[in-house]
Amino acid sequence: MASENGTGTAGYTAERLEALAANRLTLDKSAVRSIRADEIEITKSAVAFARFDHGTIRQGSAGVVIGRSVAMDEVRTGILISPVVRGDVHTWLDMRSAVAIGFGMVMGKALLAAGRALVRRVRG
Repeated sequence: MASENGTGTAGYTAERLEALAANRLTLDKSAVRSIRADEIEITKSAVAFARFDHGTIRQGSAGVVIGRSVAMDEVRTGILISPVVRGDVHTWLDMRSAVAIGFGMVMGKALLAAGRALVRRVRG
């Protein structure tokens, strides 16, 4: 189990890592629990949590990805939070879905409240 904390440029191939922090990070065929970086390039790796400004993930999987600009190619992720996403990504929950779910919940609650008020008015 390797671990890296600090700044600069770091690159790993075929490693199992706990937590990484770097300005620029390159991973290939690795597994990482947590990443914090300005720029990342990840290929054929699994990541539990990744937070970065700009990054590219290819042919991998990630639990949670938070970034300003994300480019993905054949990636599966649980939660994706990024205003700019390019590429082929399959996600369980992204920003667009979260907004739609939130809007649906608010509208549903408003409709239920209106229905209850109407029933009270008819009975009263």
